[in-house]
Amino acid sequence: MSYNPFNALISEMKSKMKAIKTDPSHIAIISSDGKYYYFDEGLSEHKSIIEDFTKNLNIEVGQYSLPISAPIGFFRVDDSIIVVIYLEGGQSSNLLLFQGIIKNYTPKIKLYLENIRKMNKIEAQAHKIIRLRKKEIKKPEEVECPLLRKEYRDKKYSYNEGLILKHCTGKTPIIEIVEAVKLPKSEIISTIDTYKEKGWIEIVTNVDEYEYQIKEKKKSIISDESGIKAKDLSSEDIELFPVLLEKYRDKKFSFEDGQIIQYCDGNHSIKNIAELSEKSETEILDLINKYQSKGWIHVESK
Repeated sequence: MSYNPFNALISEMKSKMKAIKTDPSHIAIISSDGKYYYFDEGLSEHKSIIEDFTKNLNIEVGQYSLPISAPIGFFRVDDSIIVVIYLEGGQSSNLLLFQGIIKNYTPKIKLYLENIRKMNKIEAQAHKIIRLRKKEIKKPEEVECPLLRKEYRDKKYSYNEGLILKHCTGKTPIIEIVEAVKLPKSEIISTIDTYKEKGWIEIVTNVDEYEYQIKEKKKSIISDESGIKAKDLSSEDIELFPVLLEKYRDKKFSFEDGQIIQYCDGNHSIKNIAELSEKSETEILDLINKYQSKGWIHVESK
């Protein structure tokens, strides 16, 4: 049997049920929309009955329903959660003997479900982060490619400057220029910085190599004998905030991209942007990936 946080809890419940009625019992925990949180294999042949009945079940929390077709009981423990019990060789009426056990275990069942939902939410956010983080971050000199602007290419330079500037095509990263020129690295960097400050050189990012690295917030999950607990999960959901770098804010974007880019200011989360732009989160993530790979956008997590 694969791990399920409900395994130990269901075993406890069955043990107490067996003390009341020795016939084997099988249990399922299912949501009103048909999602299983726990399912005993002994219920396999009744699965379609359980799902059909659950969809149309109209009972209040604390109430139950016993179909005539089989010794199966449906007990609502939450607005959206139902505990299903099947009793082998028994009668439907015998299931009512277990009402006290279900009532006693309802708080634990609800606690387990709450923690599972919180962890699922964190996992969903983590997948977004993983999707945005494809490569390890590189040093600036490995990805920054100096570009000598066209109007300054015919100017007269010293011999050493000429050796350096001829490689400033916007395609060669600084680290490769250092290797090619064979001059001291400090002189090469100083020359590039001098002309960058004068506005003659601009830095182009190597779009094939550069990606921002997003720091993941670590969540600590602790277990105890009563079940799993998520520590500070409800107050620490991971949110992603894309930021368009300042030097690219005056660039022209397509109308579609602009609808999203306008909100990439570090103050709007992906969820906020989806609401404001009326786009899906998937569309927004795709666009962020596109501009992140160019080095135009970085993403912060809060």
